[in-house]
Amino acid sequence: MNWDSVLLHVLPLVKSSITSSDFNDALDTMLIAAGPMALSTTYFPDTINVKLKRNRDWNWIGDPIFRSDVVTVLDTIRNNFRPHAGCHVAIAPVGRTLYQKWGGYLEFPNEDTVLLHVDTYTSYPDEYHRLLEFFKFWNIVHYFNPYNYALDKPIDTTLMNYVMPIDTVSGPGPLYLLNMNIATQLDDVHTYGLTGGPYQVQPGFYWPYLRLEYMGGQYVVIKSSVAGINPGDAIISVDGLTTTQWEDSLKQYYSSGNVSVLRRTMCQNLLGRQSSGVNETLVVEDSTGTNHTFTVITSVIADYYPAFFTNYHYPADSLDTINWTRLGCDIGYINIGNITDAGTDSAYLAFKDAPAIIVDLRNYPIANSGFDLLDDLLATAPAFCNLMFPDTSYPGTYYLQTQYANNYSTLPTYSGKLIILMNEQTQSAAEYDCMALSTYPGTIKVGSQTAGADGDITWFGLSADTRFGYTSLGVFYPNGDSTQRIGIVPDTFVYPTKAGIRHHNDEVLNKAIQIACTAAGVTDVKSVKTTVKAFPNPASGLLYVEVKNVQANDVSIHITDVTGRILLQQQIDAISQDIYTSLDIQPLAAGMYFVVIKSGAEQYVTKVVKE
Repeated sequence: MNWDSVLLHVLPLVKSSITSSDFNDALDTMLIAAGPMALSTTYFPDTINVKLKRNRDWNWIGDPIFRSDVVTVLDTIRNNFRPHAGCHVAIAPVGRTLYQKWGGYLEFPNEDTVLLHVDTYTSYPDEYHRLLEFFKFWNIVHYFNPYNYALDKPIDTTLMNYVMPIDTVSGPGPLYLLNMNIATQLDDVHTYGLTGGPYQVQPGFYWPYLRLEYMGGQYVVIKSSVAGINPGDAIISVDGLTTTQWEDSLKQYYSSGNVSVLRRTMCQNLLGRQSSGVNETLVVEDSTGTNHTFTVITSVIADYYPAFFTNYHYPADSLDTINWTRLGCDIGYINIGNITDAGTDSAYLAFKDAPAIIVDLRNYPIANSGFDLLDDLLATAPAFCNLMFPDTSYPGTYYLQTQYANNYSTLPTYSGKLIILMNEQTQSAAEYDCMALSTYPGTIKVGSQTAGADGDITWFGLSADTRFGYTSLGVFYPNGDSTQRIGIVPDTFVYPTKAGIRHHNDEVLNKAIQIACTAAGVTDVKSVKTTVKAFPNPASGLLYVEVKNVQANDVSIHITDVTGRILLQQQIDAISQDIYTSLDIQPLAAGMYFVVIKSGAEQYVTKVVKE
């Protein structure tokens, strides 16, 4: 029986029902079409943990709207179902990528008939086909979303709240926006970008040449090609509305699990519009606190200009393309968003004797390098999480599988400090890497709350023109604590600032370097009293360095960038205990640098900013 056809036949009968008896007659029509339920001859013991069968709630059968004969049939179906292969859902074939076909971890064979990126729009669906699509969405999420328990509103409430809007919405544009609004009810940032269709664009599709980041309660410009608007400036209003008002008007279209990732999404869409060539009036606060008014134009699709709209932002721009490098204090730095599996062993061999290794996860892994690194770091293979897999033979239930770190490496294990950098960009596979790397003893996590959307995703077509997606695997710490919507909590909270953006100063990395230098036994002159001064700071021309109470004859002064590359250096034969010298940093680009002073066995490091 084509079950979709049955629903399309019954829906008009339901809509035209005047009495409760009419309604139940319509339900009888549907149940008879399904055929009789085979009666089971075996007992099925219910031994599944209640947390693994949260999606099998049958209380609705007791609703007094149902007639006794309908309840009898429903109870017969419920009581005689036994787990079996061939249900409407299946595990996607191994090796099939998300971008080859609707799918991901799960697939729905009766629905997965449309290839991605094909403009298949034919006509606007009538009310019954719209309801069919909505009921498909509800059923899939009802049975196969592992995080239904974490929703702000139960999925049944979403069903009740949106069935009438779906029935009455007119036109493909309003339907598209309504579907995006429905997706926000999943409180899952994975649904952002996975919801929609080929014939509409999202509200924030076209951007002006400005990039934003949320910090200190404001949306701050981090990159600009608009004359007069500079990095570190704050957006006060857009077209007469405050940024808070824009948040309130836009958040109905963008699913997010926590406020950190909501603000990240707003940074991408606050200034975006559905059309190109739209003029926007911005009130912008500059570094002096003065407001200025600008007119900007939405003219660019971010995905088409990766040089300006890079995937991830590092205040110290030189980190954009670095795989791994050595920083001051002889510490290692690895960018998981850039390094491949093949490069991981080389990086580890270079850093195996380093006092600390900084792992940057403010991005998305391009490979399995995080696990390859952990394999090198550890002599054991500890458990780092439990995955909750859907049981496709028993819809609505799950089973747990413990995940362990690898332990195949023959390289010597590590004994230094491991420091992980994280922020709202750390999502899904990056959060998974973070959980795994955190099993290294004494790991310190520095930064801010991550996205809180971990676990493989499923993407399914409701029709030729509509798709939805959601997180389809549950991810939990070994003790059972959840990560969904919570994310990974740092040990040391550090946030970027407007001043840091203006001066290319990466406060999150700075804190990690400070921790690492302390582990290396190197004094950071910014945090303790020393005999070294570098001024003015910020500087634009000459940088003066004063060293008092020198304990060695040979003193070297280096200016390095954040990667440890020596840009300027000066060797001094000390003839007294005090040194006073200068270095011309005018040729250096604006940004953050380190002054490294070596005096015999002593080493001091301080940060300076070139304006």
